[in-house]
Amino acid sequence: MIYLISSLIGAIIGYVTNFIAIKMLFRPYKAKKIAGITVIPQGVIPREKPNLAKNVATMVETHLLDIDEIHKLLNSKEFKEEIKNLISSKIDDFPMPNITEFIKSNPEKVATNISDFVMDMIKSKFPFAMAILNEEMIKSMVLENIDVLANKVNNIVDLEKIVDKDKIKENLQQEALNFLENESYKIIERLQIAQVVEDKVNSFDEKKLEEMIFTLMDKHLKFINLAGAVLGGIIGLIQAFIITKF
Repeated sequence: MIYLISSLIGAIIGYVTNFIAIKMLFRPYKAKKIAGITVIPQGVIPREKPNLAKNVATMVETHLLDIDEIHKLLNSKEFKEEIKNLISSKIDDFPMPNITEFIKSNPEKVATNISDFVMDMIKSKFPFAMAILNEEMIKSMVLENIDVLANKVNNIVDLEKIVDKDKIKENLQQEALNFLENESYKIIERLQIAQVVEDKVNSFDEKKLEEMIFTLMDKHLKFINLAGAVLGGIIGLIQAFIITKF
């Protein structure tokens, strides 16, 4: 009976001791002081949070989000294909602007540009006509015939035939791939991954940090508690043996 009771007490002590030790990694969130004297020190992890944040940031940048690995990913065959497909789909979905609608919806702008062009041409080629023509006259004539102009231009200019979408795709795809190849290192360096991670960890309050670590290591921490109970039980048995035999 003494063996059972001793091992049971030892297991309880081992479990409770480990449970309290784990909690004391985080608790208390703030040091407890009386008359300016620290009575109960702050938990280890809250106290060391700046160092923890720096170490996590270094680990992430060095081992998880290494700059060379990110560069390789951005320039991998699979990623390049994704970029090319995205550009291709966007170009295919991009509607060609309707010239008629543009002219009719921007009559003042169109009339001003046409009148400026005509006046410049008259000044350089037919200066004598300046005596009977002026910019406002030309602009007024364009505005009066804006609908006719819009329809005429649309009949003459077919953007679907003029614009070579395949050529645009090819050029944009090549420019995008060249950009990734030449600028990805600079972009990644400007991201300052380590600094972002460090600032993010430092921004967590102590309770949230505790919840995150417990979520990630729940099984491992439970195992530590269980191991404490098992070791405590074994020590209890040894103590009972020593007491009864000696």
